[in-house]
Amino acid sequence: MTPARKAGRCASLMTASHRIRQEIAAVFASSEVPIEAQARCGPFGLRLGFASRELADTFLPAYIQSTPETVDLDLRFITGDHHDLSGLVPEAAEKPRLLIEDGIYSVWQPAVIPVLFAIDLTAKRGIAWLPTGEAPPWIRSRPAISLIHALMHETPWCAVHGAAVGSGAGFTLLAGEGHSGKTTAALACAKAGWRYAGDDFVAVNSQNGRIEPLFCSARLRPALVETFRNFIGKTSAVSDFNGEPRHELSLADLGDRIGGGRLRATFIPRRRGAVAPVFTPARQSDAFRALLPTTAYELPGWPNEIADKVARIAGLAPVFFADTGTQPMEIPAAFAHQLDRL
Repeated sequence: MTPARKAGRCASLMTASHRIRQEIAAVFASSEVPIEAQARCGPFGLRLGFASRELADTFLPAYIQSTPETVDLDLRFITGDHHDLSGLVPEAAEKPRLLIEDGIYSVWQPAVIPVLFAIDLTAKRGIAWLPTGEAPPWIRSRPAISLIHALMHETPWCAVHGAAVGSGAGFTLLAGEGHSGKTTAALACAKAGWRYAGDDFVAVNSQNGRIEPLFCSARLRPALVETFRNFIGKTSAVSDFNGEPRHELSLADLGDRIGGGRLRATFIPRRRGAVAPVFTPARQSDAFRALLPTTAYELPGWPNEIADKVARIAGLAPVFFADTGTQPMEIPAAFAHQLDRL
């Protein structure tokens, strides 16, 4: 292994964006040959490079592997053993840091397991740097989503916190906080043969309502293992998310059913004690409030633009509260009936 190259703090006269641009270029100029793959992520084509087999095994299962017509982002996953980028870590390393400057977008997320994401939007090159070699559990199912968010900035597209599934009647966007039932409803529909666009974050075009999957992943709570056991592979990892175990699923085996379509309705799942699924008309403002908080929190940068896009998305289709009931496999038929009525 080539010795890690240190991004020294001695270049104090450089702007932060210039230092980051140099370090991104240095990563791509390295003589080490990465494990490569190609994928689509929302409206973008990606070329992925992993500095080790372990990194590829950790993150590649979440990606929708395919050969894109164009490469919109060349993305490398590296660790502190491969490149020493400690010079890019803020002096107050215990605090999160966002930099948007001169075509550079960079996010330092310390947490318990730190990670640095950075993208040179001009060169269309990005890095995900894991200083300790470990990956925070929350990025397994949506790796480097903040960099996709940066690519979307000057487009109508927005990565929104929600699930999405579709049938012949169109796609429904499922909006709500954690534990509201988005994953249960999305996996139930996928199991019933629907198209699947995601259970956590999906890409939505705020002008025309087109939905595209960002990843082919899902995060499953242990209580739902028996219902969705067919989605759990022999190598499915189990992560600890805020003290709660999650099965990190790859739904790549769905093949062509990993895909998108036109938004037909927004459902806001909630549990109110109904035995069978029940729908109640809701307002666009309810969809806005269900979509925005986690979207804006998880995707640093441009909060006003995010709010504007989410407001437009909330107004693109009818909105309903959906008490999804107690039997997950009754959800697909209920969703289909509601969409057919529109």
